[in-house]
Amino acid sequence: MDLNSMLANFKQERLKEIPDEIKLIMKKATDDLVASKIEEKLPKVGSKAIDFTLKNHLGKEFKLSEAVKNRFVILTFYRGGWCPYCNLQLNYLNSRLDEFNSVNADLVAVSPELPDFADKTIDRHGLKFQVLSDVGNKVAKKYNLVFKLPDELVALYLKLGHNLSAYNGNENAEIPVPATFVINSDMRISYSFGKADYTVRAEPDEIIEAIKRETV
Repeated sequence: MDLNSMLANFKQERLKEIPDEIKLIMKKATDDLVASKIEEKLPKVGSKAIDFTLKNHLGKEFKLSEAVKNRFVILTFYRGGWCPYCNLQLNYLNSRLDEFNSVNADLVAVSPELPDFADKTIDRHGLKFQVLSDVGNKVAKKYNLVFKLPDELVALYLKLGHNLSAYNGNENAEIPVPATFVINSDMRISYSFGKADYTVRAEPDEIIEAIKRETV
């Protein structure tokens, strides 16, 4: 089963458990984000990737321009370890690491969460790739991915046990649109995918095909 089929099945089952008033709040937030045309602002294929340096959960620095010198970098931004769709995606990507490695690519995930929470996500799912903490969404903003969650959705998440202020270390209520990019050795973007609908994610097969086209 591909990633988005798995996510769609999960969504279908999850919606059965959610009261209608909560569904309406979540749907309105997604519809408003789609209407904002944030997807059109994402970096396009062929454009120059913006360099950055971030620390992983162990405090080690990762610099994009250094990482792409010998290998492709699959750069994926996710909302946080509190998001079940992100967790499903991270697990699925983790299961495809051998295939990414076979096309000379390293997977790197970025979230706005504090390092301690990124560490918990790694441990909980046994992730074998780097997870970087982009506190304050400084890098995600450069990639035009960041938006502010509506107050009613922040309050809803808090009721569900998701304290975004604690996770992210600020009161901004800002998170990135889930997005994935493939960066080549020239710091050019070979693949770009991001959706305002957070239940839809980049397919690993498409990512791999994009990398293969670069190496033909």
